[in-house]
Amino acid sequence: MRILLLAGASLLVLSTPALAQDGEQLTTPTNSDSPIDSLVGDEAETTAPAVVAPTGDPVLDRFNALEARIKQLEGRNSQLEQQAELNEERIQSVETRSAKAAQFTWGPTISEPTGQFTFKPRGVIEADVVLFNERKGDYDYNNGTGMRRARIGLEGTAFKWFNYRIEADFAGNVVNLTDAYLQYTKIPKTVLTLGQHKAPFGLESNNSDNYNTFLERGMFTNAFGTAGAERRIGISAAYAPKETLNFAIGLFGDSESIGRSSNAPATATRTPDESWGVNGRATWEPVFDVGKIVHLGASGYYRTALKSGDTEDALRLTERPNIRVDNGNIIDSGIIGGVDSLRYAGVEAAAVFGPFTMAGEAGRLWASRPDASDEHFSGFYGYASYFLTGETRPFKGGNFDRVRPFKELGKDGLGAFEVALRYDKLDLSNQLCRVVVAPLATCPTASAFAGSKAQSVTLGLNWYFNPFAKLMFNWVRFSGDNTPLDPIGTKTAGDAFATRLHLDF
Repeated sequence: MRILLLAGASLLVLSTPALAQDGEQLTTPTNSDSPIDSLVGDEAETTAPAVVAPTGDPVLDRFNALEARIKQLEGRNSQLEQQAELNEERIQSVETRSAKAAQFTWGPTISEPTGQFTFKPRGVIEADVVLFNERKGDYDYNNGTGMRRARIGLEGTAFKWFNYRIEADFAGNVVNLTDAYLQYTKIPKTVLTLGQHKAPFGLESNNSDNYNTFLERGMFTNAFGTAGAERRIGISAAYAPKETLNFAIGLFGDSESIGRSSNAPATATRTPDESWGVNGRATWEPVFDVGKIVHLGASGYYRTALKSGDTEDALRLTERPNIRVDNGNIIDSGIIGGVDSLRYAGVEAAAVFGPFTMAGEAGRLWASRPDASDEHFSGFYGYASYFLTGETRPFKGGNFDRVRPFKELGKDGLGAFEVALRYDKLDLSNQLCRVVVAPLATCPTASAFAGSKAQSVTLGLNWYFNPFAKLMFNWVRFSGDNTPLDPIGTKTAGDAFATRLHLDF
């Protein structure tokens, strides 16, 4: 810029020799009509160029005057740029504070100006409709509707380094406390959590229920999770040395929703103590990119001081056939007595390639019985899904994240569509007749649910209206051997045609 101005000045001098010969000096007038001076304004007058002593050479004096004027304009331009940047920062600050003060999606997020304190109501509403088709057995399934989840709560940030959440579930005319915890986040790459929260377990269990592909998680995930994971009161630490590595470990008691031996018989000499245990999970994504993810993980837990109701040192494993409207359990171990402790180990894997997703888990549960034979149980599931509209399932912190349609219903399109297929199996057949509390000699084989097995195939279609609302369709084709659903026969089979409307905020 400076070179161009000097070049222009040279041409001006050479083209006006008369002025140069007469020795006319270029000065800065006090009241100039020059457009440049009018743009610079009054402030430029206070930064006038230093006076250069005449040299006697008209051309050189004119060059000196032009150079001084250029320096003045450059200085003023720098001042204007700084002022513009300052004004832009002020505008951005005001916009940021206004945005933080109240942001709305389905629910508002409120923040004070510094952002150290935030408040947000949260909730989940899931309404189910199910029709059953009995294919084998005499069990009368309950067609109808039900609220799978009806949760309301709040969450936020306090003093910058603390996160909090409290949430209750009102589904089924029963109030249960789901989350109630405080997190400390100041330690680099570490989150400490204290209160009732999810114990480290597996992919489906630790994944938010809002992001599940099917109406219900795999049967073994629910059965083994209820025995030693899910939401419990305790303390845990999660450490992520980098984005693709996550480790979590915690010490947990029972869930706040578990009854505290309120119905113990009057003849009992003592009521069972609360169970406790240690849970851990580690995950790794060796491939982690947008639309291309490979996920691997392992989890486990140890639990002792077990109880089933008011029966001390006891365990009971039950699960329904991937549907919750009907309360019939397709698999039930009965009460397993004399259980000293539980040990669980599981593995998980998932892969995302554009719109295609694969995921699966497998786990085994060991029940230690010092006075009898130990028992072990196993289960697994595997599924694949595909977005017909091209979206890809995101991953964050070792778990699936929220699906965001390219085009939202009612805004710029019809939303996102996903099809999915899953095979799911839970096997409790190792228990034989030893699982009952009664002496082995009097074990009533026919009523002990011995040798229970259950499996299902689920075909799903999900319609995502937007990131927070979706409609889910599941056709579940299930069967079970020696299940409690049919006290007459030894096998049960059926179909469930289920629909769920989901909204979370």
